[in-house]
Amino acid sequence: MHAQEIDKAESNVSLLSAYGKYLLPVLTFRDIVLVRGQGCYVWDASGNKYLDLNSGQFCSILGHSNPGVARRMVEICQTLQHTDTSTLSAPVLQAARKIHDCAPEMNARTIFLSTGAEAVECCLKYAKHIKERPGIISFDRGYHGLTHGTAAYSLSRDKIRPPVDYSYETPAPLVYGDADDAPEIERCIERFREIVASDRENIAAAIFEPIISGGGFFFPPRRYFKAIRKICDDNDIFLIFDECQTGFGRTGSWFYYQQLECIPDFVVCAKAMGLGYPVSCVIVNGNTIAHVKFAMEYFSSHQNEAFAGALVSYLIDEIHAGDLLTINKHSGATLLATLTSLAREFPVIKNPRGKGLMCAFDLDTPGAADSKKAGDYFCRIAQDNGLLMQHCNFGKTIRLLPSYVAEKDDFNFFSAQLEKTLSHFQASLTPSL
Repeated sequence: MHAQEIDKAESNVSLLSAYGKYLLPVLTFRDIVLVRGQGCYVWDASGNKYLDLNSGQFCSILGHSNPGVARRMVEICQTLQHTDTSTLSAPVLQAARKIHDCAPEMNARTIFLSTGAEAVECCLKYAKHIKERPGIISFDRGYHGLTHGTAAYSLSRDKIRPPVDYSYETPAPLVYGDADDAPEIERCIERFREIVASDRENIAAAIFEPIISGGGFFFPPRRYFKAIRKICDDNDIFLIFDECQTGFGRTGSWFYYQQLECIPDFVVCAKAMGLGYPVSCVIVNGNTIAHVKFAMEYFSSHQNEAFAGALVSYLIDEIHAGDLLTINKHSGATLLATLTSLAREFPVIKNPRGKGLMCAFDLDTPGAADSKKAGDYFCRIAQDNGLLMQHCNFGKTIRLLPSYVAEKDDFNFFSAQLEKTLSHFQASLTPSL
Protein backbone atom coordinates (compact mmCIF):
# COMPACT_ATOMS: atom_id res chain seq x y z
CA MET A 1 0.00 0.00 0.00
CA HIS A 2 1.41 3.39 -1.03
CA ALA A 3 1.36 6.52 1.13
CA GLN A 4 -1.11 8.11 -1.29
CA GLU A 5 -3.55 5.28 -0.62
CA ILE A 6 -3.27 5.78 3.12
CA ASP A 7 -3.97 9.51 2.77
CA LYS A 8 -7.13 8.78 0.78
CA ALA A 9 -8.39 6.01 3.06
CA GLU A 10 -11.90 6.62 4.32
CA SER A 11 -11.58 5.23 7.82
CA ASN A 12 -9.93 2.87 10.24
CA VAL A 13 -12.58 0.28 9.36
CA SER A 14 -11.88 0.37 5.62
CA LEU A 15 -8.12 0.01 6.09
CA LEU A 16 -8.45 -2.88 8.54
CA SER A 17 -10.97 -4.58 6.30
CA ALA A 18 -8.85 -4.19 3.17
CA TYR A 19 -5.45 -5.07 4.59
CA GLY A 20 -5.82 -6.57 8.08
CA LYS A 21 -6.09 -10.13 6.77
CA TYR A 22 -2.46 -10.00 5.59
CA LEU A 23 -0.94 -9.49 9.05
CA LEU A 24 -0.05 -12.26 11.46
CA PRO A 25 -2.47 -11.95 14.42
CA VAL A 26 0.15 -12.10 17.16
CA LEU A 27 -1.80 -9.60 19.28
CA THR A 28 -5.28 -8.25 19.71
CA PHE A 29 -4.61 -5.00 17.87
CA ARG A 30 -6.37 -1.71 18.53
CA ASP A 31 -9.27 -0.92 16.21
CA ILE A 32 -7.52 2.17 14.84
CA VAL A 33 -4.89 2.63 12.12
CA LEU A 34 -2.44 5.47 12.61
CA VAL A 35 -1.51 7.56 9.58
CA ARG A 36 0.66 10.34 11.03
CA GLY A 37 2.20 11.74 14.18
CA GLN A 38 3.47 15.13 15.31
CA GLY A 39 5.14 15.82 18.63
CA CYS A 40 3.24 14.06 21.42
CA TYR A 41 0.17 13.33 19.26
CA VAL A 42 -0.87 10.83 16.60
CA TRP A 43 -3.84 10.73 14.21
CA ASP A 44 -5.78 7.76 12.89
CA ALA A 45 -7.26 7.15 9.46
CA SER A 46 -10.63 8.50 10.58
CA GLY A 47 -9.10 11.81 11.66
CA ASN A 48 -9.14 11.20 15.42
CA LYS A 49 -6.31 12.73 17.46
CA TYR A 50 -4.65 10.99 20.42
CA LEU A 51 -2.10 12.00 23.05
CA ASP A 52 0.50 9.23 22.97
CA LEU A 53 1.30 8.56 26.63
CA ASN A 54 3.97 5.96 25.85
CA SER A 55 5.87 7.66 22.99
CA GLY A 56 5.17 4.75 20.67
CA GLN A 57 6.58 1.75 22.51
CA PHE A 58 8.68 4.05 24.76
CA CYS A 59 10.89 4.89 21.75
CA SER A 60 9.88 8.19 20.08
CA ILE A 61 11.10 10.19 23.03
CA LEU A 62 11.76 13.43 21.13
CA GLY A 63 8.27 13.30 19.64
CA HIS A 64 6.81 11.93 16.43
CA SER A 65 8.08 13.36 13.13
CA ASN A 66 10.84 15.27 14.90
CA PRO A 67 12.46 17.42 12.17
CA GLY A 68 15.95 17.14 13.66
CA VAL A 69 15.74 13.35 13.72
CA ALA A 70 14.47 13.37 10.12
CA ARG A 71 17.38 15.54 9.01
CA ARG A 72 19.89 13.29 10.72
CA MET A 73 18.39 10.19 9.09
CA VAL A 74 18.45 11.83 5.65
CA GLU A 75 22.08 12.87 6.18
CA ILE A 76 23.23 9.40 7.10
CA CYS A 77 21.18 7.75 4.34
CA GLN A 78 22.87 10.02 1.83
CA THR A 79 26.33 9.46 3.31
CA LEU A 80 26.84 5.90 4.56
CA GLN A 81 23.95 3.50 5.00
CA HIS A 82 25.68 0.28 5.98
CA THR A 83 29.06 -1.37 6.52
CA ASP A 84 30.20 -4.96 6.87
CA THR A 85 30.48 -6.25 10.42
CA SER A 86 34.27 -5.95 10.61
CA THR A 87 34.41 -2.34 9.38
CA LEU A 88 33.64 0.63 11.62
CA SER A 89 32.25 4.03 10.67
CA ALA A 90 32.89 7.49 12.08
CA PRO A 91 29.32 7.91 13.49
CA VAL A 92 29.70 4.68 15.48
CA LEU A 93 33.04 5.71 16.96
CA GLN A 94 31.71 9.15 17.86
CA ALA A 95 28.58 7.74 19.52
CA ALA A 96 30.63 5.25 21.54
CA ARG A 97 32.77 8.11 22.84
CA LYS A 98 29.67 10.09 23.84
CA ILE A 99 28.22 7.14 25.74
CA HIS A 100 31.58 6.76 27.49
CA ASP A 101 31.31 10.38 28.62
CA CYS A 102 27.73 9.85 29.88
CA ALA A 103 28.89 6.90 32.00
CA PRO A 104 32.39 7.88 33.17
CA GLU A 105 32.21 5.66 36.25
CA MET A 106 31.99 2.63 33.95
CA ASN A 107 34.86 3.52 31.61
CA ALA A 108 32.23 2.42 29.12
CA ARG A 109 32.75 0.48 25.89
CA THR A 110 29.80 -0.19 23.61
CA ILE A 111 28.48 -2.39 20.83
CA PHE A 112 25.44 -1.11 18.90
CA LEU A 113 22.74 -3.60 17.92
CA SER A 114 19.08 -3.49 16.83
CA THR A 115 16.60 -4.56 19.52
CA GLY A 116 16.58 -4.91 23.28
CA ALA A 117 16.18 -8.67 23.07
CA GLU A 118 19.18 -8.95 20.75
CA ALA A 119 21.26 -6.83 23.11
CA VAL A 120 20.26 -8.95 26.12
CA GLU A 121 21.13 -12.12 24.19
CA CYS A 122 24.53 -10.68 23.26
CA CYS A 123 25.20 -9.58 26.83
CA LEU A 124 24.28 -12.92 28.39
CA LYS A 125 26.24 -14.79 25.74
CA TYR A 126 29.42 -12.92 26.70
CA ALA A 127 28.78 -13.07 30.44
CA LYS A 128 28.51 -16.87 30.24
CA HIS A 129 31.51 -17.06 27.94
CA ILE A 130 33.79 -14.93 30.11
CA LYS A 131 32.84 -16.71 33.33
CA GLU A 132 32.64 -20.12 31.61
CA ARG A 133 29.41 -20.85 33.49
CA PRO A 134 25.85 -21.43 32.20
CA GLY A 135 23.65 -19.91 34.92
CA ILE A 136 21.71 -16.64 35.09
CA ILE A 137 19.73 -15.24 38.02
CA SER A 138 16.83 -12.88 37.29
CA PHE A 139 13.72 -11.46 38.93
CA ASP A 140 10.55 -13.51 39.07
CA ARG A 141 8.75 -10.43 37.69
CA GLY A 142 11.40 -9.30 35.22
CA TYR A 143 11.05 -8.82 31.48
CA HIS A 144 14.02 -9.01 29.12
CA GLY A 145 12.52 -9.89 25.73
CA LEU A 146 10.56 -12.47 23.75
CA THR A 147 13.31 -14.53 22.16
CA HIS A 148 13.67 -18.06 23.49
CA GLY A 149 16.69 -17.09 25.58
CA THR A 150 15.52 -13.75 26.94
CA ALA A 151 12.05 -15.08 27.77
CA ALA A 152 13.70 -17.90 29.71
CA TYR A 153 14.95 -15.29 32.18
CA SER A 154 11.69 -13.31 32.29
CA LEU A 155 8.33 -13.68 34.02
CA SER A 156 7.29 -15.97 31.15
CA ARG A 157 10.03 -18.53 31.87
CA ASP A 158 7.53 -21.27 32.78
CA LYS A 159 6.04 -21.15 29.28
CA ILE A 160 9.33 -21.67 27.42
CA ARG A 161 9.72 -25.03 25.66
CA PRO A 162 12.15 -26.57 25.96
CA PRO A 163 13.04 -24.94 29.30
CA VAL A 164 16.46 -23.35 29.58
CA ASP A 165 18.65 -24.97 32.19
CA TYR A 166 20.33 -22.96 34.94
CA SER A 167 17.70 -20.22 34.96
CA TYR A 168 17.40 -19.09 38.57
CA GLU A 169 14.38 -17.09 39.76
CA THR A 170 14.80 -14.64 42.63
CA PRO A 171 11.98 -12.59 44.18
CA ALA A 172 11.75 -8.90 43.31
CA PRO A 173 11.23 -6.51 46.24
CA LEU A 174 7.60 -5.37 45.85
CA VAL A 175 8.14 -1.78 46.95
CA TYR A 176 7.05 1.53 45.43
CA GLY A 177 8.97 4.75 45.06
CA ASP A 178 11.35 5.44 47.90
CA ALA A 179 9.51 3.15 50.30
CA ASP A 180 11.86 1.27 52.58
CA ASP A 181 10.05 -1.93 53.55
CA ALA A 182 12.92 -3.44 55.51
CA PRO A 183 11.46 -6.97 56.01
CA GLU A 184 10.58 -7.30 52.32
CA ILE A 185 13.98 -6.05 51.19
CA GLU A 186 15.87 -8.29 53.61
CA ARG A 187 13.76 -11.29 52.56
CA CYS A 188 14.67 -10.72 48.91
CA ILE A 189 18.36 -10.15 49.61
CA GLU A 190 18.53 -13.33 51.68
CA ARG A 191 16.81 -15.36 48.98
CA PHE A 192 19.32 -14.09 46.39
CA ARG A 193 22.16 -15.04 48.75
CA GLU A 194 20.70 -18.55 49.16
CA ILE A 195 20.47 -19.08 45.39
CA VAL A 196 24.09 -18.06 44.92
CA ALA A 197 25.26 -20.26 47.79
CA SER A 198 23.37 -23.26 46.41
CA ASP A 199 25.07 -23.30 42.99
CA ARG A 200 27.70 -20.55 42.76
CA GLU A 201 30.00 -22.61 40.52
CA ASN A 202 27.36 -22.55 37.77
CA ILE A 203 26.20 -18.91 37.97
CA ALA A 204 27.72 -16.42 35.53
CA ALA A 205 25.55 -13.35 36.05
CA ALA A 206 22.49 -11.75 37.56
CA ILE A 207 20.33 -9.58 35.29
CA PHE A 208 17.76 -7.12 36.60
CA GLU A 209 15.54 -4.29 35.42
CA PRO A 210 16.46 -1.62 37.99
CA ILE A 211 12.83 -0.48 37.72
CA ILE A 212 10.55 -3.46 37.15
CA SER A 213 8.16 -2.30 34.45
CA GLY A 214 6.01 -5.01 32.86
CA GLY A 215 5.96 -7.02 36.08
CA GLY A 216 4.10 -4.31 38.01
CA PHE A 217 6.19 -1.10 38.22
CA PHE A 218 8.20 -1.76 41.34
CA PHE A 219 11.25 0.18 42.49
CA PRO A 220 13.81 -1.97 44.33
CA PRO A 221 15.71 0.55 46.47
CA ARG A 222 19.37 1.48 46.49
CA ARG A 223 19.95 -0.64 49.60
CA TYR A 224 18.79 -3.76 47.80
CA PHE A 225 21.03 -3.32 44.78
CA LYS A 226 24.08 -2.43 46.86
CA ALA A 227 23.64 -5.69 48.78
CA ILE A 228 23.27 -7.61 45.50
CA ARG A 229 26.40 -5.93 44.12
CA LYS A 230 28.40 -7.10 47.14
CA ILE A 231 27.11 -10.68 46.91
CA CYS A 232 28.02 -10.74 43.20
CA ASP A 233 31.49 -9.37 43.92
CA ASP A 234 32.08 -11.88 46.70
CA ASN A 235 31.13 -14.77 44.38
CA ASP A 236 32.71 -13.63 41.10
CA ILE A 237 29.33 -13.06 39.41
CA PHE A 238 28.57 -10.34 36.86
CA LEU A 239 25.79 -7.83 37.60
CA ILE A 240 23.79 -6.74 34.55
CA PHE A 241 21.23 -3.93 34.43
CA ASP A 242 18.60 -4.07 31.70
CA GLU A 243 18.01 -0.35 31.15
CA CYS A 244 16.04 -0.69 27.92
CA GLN A 245 13.33 1.50 29.46
CA THR A 246 15.28 3.50 32.05
CA GLY A 247 18.34 4.37 29.97
CA PHE A 248 19.18 7.60 28.15
CA GLY A 249 17.50 10.10 30.40
CA ARG A 250 13.98 8.89 31.14
CA THR A 251 14.37 8.92 34.92
CA GLY A 252 16.35 12.17 35.05
CA SER A 253 19.85 10.71 34.83
CA TRP A 254 21.66 9.21 31.86
CA PHE A 255 21.20 5.75 33.36
CA TYR A 256 19.21 4.74 36.41
CA TYR A 257 22.14 2.87 37.97
CA GLN A 258 23.64 6.34 38.56
CA GLN A 259 20.77 7.21 40.90
CA LEU A 260 21.12 3.86 42.64
CA GLU A 261 24.86 4.42 43.11
CA CYS A 262 25.37 0.81 42.07
CA ILE A 263 27.71 0.32 39.12
CA PRO A 264 27.00 -2.83 37.07
CA ASP A 265 29.35 -4.82 34.85
CA PHE A 266 27.05 -4.56 31.83
CA VAL A 267 24.21 -2.21 30.90
CA VAL A 268 21.75 -3.12 28.14
CA CYS A 269 19.86 -0.25 26.47
CA ALA A 270 17.32 0.12 23.65
CA LYS A 271 14.07 2.03 22.93
CA ALA A 272 14.81 5.72 23.69
CA MET A 273 18.29 5.64 22.18
CA GLY A 274 16.91 4.91 18.68
CA LEU A 275 14.38 7.77 18.68
CA GLY A 276 11.78 5.47 17.15
CA TYR A 277 14.19 3.39 15.05
CA PRO A 278 15.60 -0.06 15.95
CA VAL A 279 18.75 0.71 17.93
CA SER A 280 20.06 -1.00 21.06
CA CYS A 281 23.42 -1.48 22.72
CA VAL A 282 25.44 -3.36 25.28
CA ILE A 283 27.68 -1.16 27.44
CA VAL A 284 30.56 -2.97 29.13
CA ASN A 285 32.25 -1.78 32.32
CA GLY A 286 35.86 -1.30 31.28
CA ASN A 287 36.95 -1.27 34.92
CA THR A 288 35.77 -4.83 35.58
CA ILE A 289 36.07 -6.44 32.15
CA ALA A 290 39.49 -6.35 30.50
CA HIS A 291 39.87 -4.21 27.39
CA VAL A 292 41.02 -7.03 25.15
CA LYS A 293 39.51 -8.73 22.11
CA PHE A 294 36.92 -11.22 23.29
CA ALA A 295 37.91 -14.76 22.37
CA MET A 296 34.38 -15.39 21.09
CA GLU A 297 33.60 -13.06 18.20
CA TYR A 298 30.16 -11.55 17.57
CA PHE A 299 28.66 -11.16 14.08
CA SER A 300 25.32 -9.57 13.25
CA SER A 301 24.20 -8.07 9.94
CA HIS A 302 23.09 -4.89 11.69
CA GLN A 303 25.62 -4.32 14.45
CA ASN A 304 27.46 -1.02 14.75
CA GLU A 305 25.30 0.56 12.04
CA ALA A 306 26.21 4.10 10.97
CA PHE A 307 22.59 5.22 11.35
CA ALA A 308 22.57 3.92 14.94
CA GLY A 309 25.64 5.96 15.78
CA ALA A 310 24.18 9.05 14.14
CA LEU A 311 20.90 8.79 16.06
CA VAL A 312 22.55 8.14 19.42
CA SER A 313 24.89 11.11 18.97
CA TYR A 314 21.95 13.31 18.03
CA LEU A 315 19.97 12.21 21.09
CA ILE A 316 22.86 12.84 23.49
CA ASP A 317 23.46 16.28 21.96
CA GLU A 318 19.76 17.16 22.25
CA ILE A 319 19.58 16.04 25.88
CA HIS A 320 22.57 18.25 26.67
CA ALA A 321 21.29 21.23 24.67
CA GLY A 322 17.77 21.12 26.08
CA ASP A 323 18.78 20.19 29.65
CA LEU A 324 16.34 17.32 29.27
CA LEU A 325 17.61 15.41 32.30
CA THR A 326 16.40 18.26 34.51
CA ILE A 327 13.23 18.77 32.49
CA ASN A 328 12.35 15.08 32.75
CA LYS A 329 12.55 15.28 36.53
CA HIS A 330 10.23 18.29 36.60
CA SER A 331 7.82 16.86 34.00
CA GLY A 332 7.73 13.56 35.86
CA ALA A 333 6.91 15.37 39.09
CA THR A 334 4.03 17.15 37.31
CA LEU A 335 2.72 13.88 35.93
CA LEU A 336 2.94 12.15 39.29
CA ALA A 337 1.22 15.07 41.03
CA THR A 338 -1.68 14.75 38.57
CA LEU A 339 -2.01 11.02 39.29
CA THR A 340 -1.80 11.59 43.05
CA SER A 341 -4.50 14.27 42.90
CA LEU A 342 -6.85 12.10 40.84
CA ALA A 343 -6.27 9.17 43.20
CA ARG A 344 -7.84 11.24 45.99
CA GLU A 345 -10.97 11.70 43.89
CA PHE A 346 -11.24 8.28 42.28
CA PRO A 347 -10.81 5.19 44.50
CA VAL A 348 -10.13 3.09 41.42
CA ILE A 349 -6.59 4.57 41.30
CA LYS A 350 -4.11 3.08 43.75
CA ASN A 351 -0.38 3.55 44.34
CA PRO A 352 0.53 6.36 41.91
CA ARG A 353 4.30 6.21 41.58
CA GLY A 354 7.19 7.11 39.35
CA LYS A 355 10.75 8.23 38.68
CA GLY A 356 11.15 11.02 36.17
CA LEU A 357 9.01 10.38 33.08
CA MET A 358 8.33 6.78 34.06
CA CYS A 359 5.09 6.70 36.03
CA ALA A 360 2.30 4.24 36.78
CA PHE A 361 -0.77 3.57 38.87
CA ASP A 362 -2.75 0.45 39.75
CA LEU A 363 -6.39 -0.16 38.92
CA ASP A 364 -8.29 -1.19 42.04
CA THR A 365 -11.13 -3.32 40.64
CA PRO A 366 -12.13 -5.73 43.44
CA GLY A 367 -15.44 -6.57 41.77
CA ALA A 368 -13.89 -7.47 38.43
CA ALA A 369 -13.45 -11.14 37.65
CA ASP A 370 -10.67 -10.64 35.08
CA SER A 371 -7.99 -7.98 35.69
CA LYS A 372 -6.72 -8.11 32.10
CA LYS A 373 -10.22 -7.59 30.74
CA ALA A 374 -10.66 -4.65 33.12
CA GLY A 375 -7.34 -3.19 31.97
CA ASP A 376 -8.34 -3.57 28.32
CA TYR A 377 -11.65 -1.84 29.06
CA PHE A 378 -9.90 1.04 30.82
CA CYS A 379 -7.52 1.58 27.89
CA ARG A 380 -10.48 1.44 25.49
CA ILE A 381 -12.27 4.23 27.37
CA ALA A 382 -9.03 6.22 27.44
CA GLN A 383 -8.69 5.80 23.68
CA ASP A 384 -12.25 7.08 23.20
CA ASN A 385 -11.18 10.13 25.22
CA GLY A 386 -8.12 10.80 23.08
CA LEU A 387 -5.45 9.03 25.19
CA LEU A 388 -3.29 6.13 24.02
CA MET A 389 -2.34 4.20 27.17
CA GLN A 390 -1.07 0.73 27.99
CA HIS A 391 -1.56 -1.67 30.85
CA CYS A 392 0.91 -4.22 32.20
CA ASN A 393 1.03 -6.63 35.14
CA PHE A 394 -1.85 -8.63 33.63
CA GLY A 395 -4.08 -5.57 33.38
CA LYS A 396 -3.58 -4.44 36.98
CA THR A 397 -1.19 -1.55 36.27
CA ILE A 398 -1.33 1.39 33.84
CA ARG A 399 2.11 2.65 32.86
CA LEU A 400 3.03 6.04 31.36
CA LEU A 401 6.30 6.77 29.57
CA PRO A 402 5.55 9.92 27.57
CA SER A 403 7.79 11.91 25.25
CA TYR A 404 10.58 14.04 26.70
CA VAL A 405 9.13 17.03 24.82
CA ALA A 406 5.70 16.93 26.50
CA GLU A 407 4.71 20.40 27.72
CA LYS A 408 2.24 22.00 30.13
CA ASP A 409 -0.65 21.97 27.64
CA ASP A 410 -0.11 18.26 27.00
CA PHE A 411 -0.20 17.46 30.71
CA ASN A 412 -3.32 19.61 31.15
CA PHE A 413 -5.03 17.72 28.31
CA PHE A 414 -3.97 14.44 29.88
CA SER A 415 -5.37 15.44 33.27
CA ALA A 416 -8.74 16.49 31.86
CA GLN A 417 -9.16 13.41 29.66
CA LEU A 418 -7.96 11.00 32.33
CA GLU A 419 -10.54 12.43 34.72
CA LYS A 420 -13.26 11.70 32.15
CA THR A 421 -11.87 8.21 31.64
CA LEU A 422 -11.79 7.44 35.35
CA SER A 423 -15.29 8.73 35.88
CA HIS A 424 -16.65 6.53 33.10
CA PHE A 425 -14.60 3.50 34.12
CA GLN A 426 -15.48 3.71 37.81
CA ALA A 427 -19.18 4.11 37.08
CA SER A 428 -19.33 1.16 34.70
CA LEU A 429 -17.33 -1.47 36.61
CA THR A 430 -19.22 -4.77 36.70
CA PRO A 431 -18.33 -8.34 37.73
CA SER A 432 -18.44 -9.28 34.03
CA LEU A 433 -15.09 -7.51 33.62
